[in-house]
Amino acid sequence: MTGPQPHIVDDIMTSPVITVPASLPIEDALHLMREKKIHSVVVEPDRPRGAYGIMTQRDVLRKIVAADRPVFHVTVGDLMSSPLITVSPDTTIKQCSIIMLDANIRRAVVMKSGQLVGIVSDTDIFQSVEERGWGPD
Repeated sequence: MTGPQPHIVDDIMTSPVITVPASLPIEDALHLMREKKIHSVVVEPDRPRGAYGIMTQRDVLRKIVAADRPVFHVTVGDLMSSPLITVSPDTTIKQCSIIMLDANIRRAVVMKSGQLVGIVSDTDIFQSVEERGWGPD
């Protein structure tokens, strides 16, 4: 193994985070994701005390394409996964994977000082572990 081993979420998270409103039409969100070359967005609530969420390209495939649903009038909020689990950038990737498994989720939002700084997915974790191990304990 060459180079530093990943140890914390900050080493493997996707950043910067793109946020979109829950009311954004799905076609507009997909265009934005293609333009920015990203696979996940954080969804901001349109109403006070609404739920934040995450919407991924996989959600679109699973919930629209595979289900053969029309995309007319479908918004990001209709497809997002919620509620969110948040972790800090200094959470070890091993602990993050345990948190995600316990919550039965595939991705978590990374927050630092109350600000969104990234997204980490099970795919990020698996790829990192496969390439470089879990890092020091």
